Amino acid sequence: MTAPDANQCRSSRALAVVAWVALSGCSPSADARDPAMSAITTATATASSVAVISVLGEPLSGPPRLVIENHSTADIELYAGSIVDQEGKLGTMALWPHANDCPGHEHQKRLLPLGGTYDLATPAHAFDDEKCAPGAALPPGNYVVHIDSGYASELYASAEISLPLSEPVRLRMEAHEKPPSCTPLRARRAARLVLAASKIAGAPDAALRDCDPIKAVCGSLPLPEEVPPRACSLTLHENLLRIRLPPRTQAPKEITGWLDHDLVATDRPNLSGSSSAELFFGADRVVFEGITGRHMHEHGGKAAGVGSMTVRVVNASKRTLKLKVLGVQWLFDGDCGAPKEEGAELPAASFEPRELPPGESSLQIGFASRSAYQVHCDMFGSRARLQVEGRQVVVTSEHEVTRVEPMRRNEAF
Repeated sequence: MTAPDANQCRSSRALAVVAWVALSGCSPSADARDPAMSAITTATATASSVAVISVLGEPLSGPPRLVIENHSTADIELYAGSIVDQEGKLGTMALWPHANDCPGHEHQKRLLPLGGTYDLATPAHAFDDEKCAPGAALPPGNYVVHIDSGYASELYASAEISLPLSEPVRLRMEAHEKPPSCTPLRARRAARLVLAASKIAGAPDAALRDCDPIKAVCGSLPLPEEVPPRACSLTLHENLLRIRLPPRTQAPKEITGWLDHDLVATDRPNLSGSSSAELFFGADRVVFEGITGRHMHEHGGKAAGVGSMTVRVVNASKRTLKLKVLGVQWLFDGDCGAPKEEGAELPAASFEPRELPPGESSLQIGFASRSAYQVHCDMFGSRARLQVEGRQVVVTSEHEVTRVEPMRRNEAF
């Protein structure tokens, strides 16, 4: 008896069961990278999972499960799995632990061969990262599941599913050039995820009290230049959620959070260290917005010197307003928090313009230079106390300081 050739193996797809592979002598590995025949036995996610032979792109059969197909260009070990309810009310949940998060938990390798598939059992419980054990049961409903390759954010597998599953669901591990189009549902989910993460990151409850995810809308990149709103606004710009807060004495004036393309999880949001403020002269609104300054210094070298700040002013009145800068307070924090007052108030060495014209203008305020050396989590800012037509207002500008490695001459040359 001679071994069957490749054509004979291809004609036997309909008999693609484990027993057939063992008896026919057809080797799946021989054709694993042939688009016409990529049948490979799937790996099993749990002991209760059923090993099934799947062919990429063909109808799925067998028990309800998640079938991840590798349409990329390399073998992959699945890095992380996340799931979130479509509205984002339950938050982001892990499907399994990362080895570094739960070192005492037995790490299971989830290998997805090129051109092959990997079975995941129907998600029934989220994984509790704090207890390193299965968490609460996932209630019936609509979810989005996202499987991270661990290579690049654009290489992932995902699907919208309804739990409990009634049939197998296919997820394609492949490169995604851009996130799907924004919808009101996606905007609401992104808003809920970023709002929850913002509270963990230290955003004051008072700042977020009026931010309603139901009011989240869709936008586009690049971010538009806008006057600080009268009420909290939440806008999804592709996979960047921007929260613009109404003027208040304290930072942040806005919060931004990047999410994955499927809006299943968010990175730690960026809480702006700048603030905005407003005054009303009759019905006319005048807005003051601190602009983030950017500075750098060499590692081990001289600290950056910060001696000025910028405030954007939008004067909606039709007249020029008299201005004084009463003083500037230097701000600092070494624990990644909002910078706090450090030292006495500094006199303003200069400011320009001396009067605020109608429309938009840029107020430049100079003060005695302060040293700003970036070490790990140092945060810097300056707060100006302004007097406009006899009325006082306070506004803060953040100073982002970057420490860079110095360029060194190669002694070999």
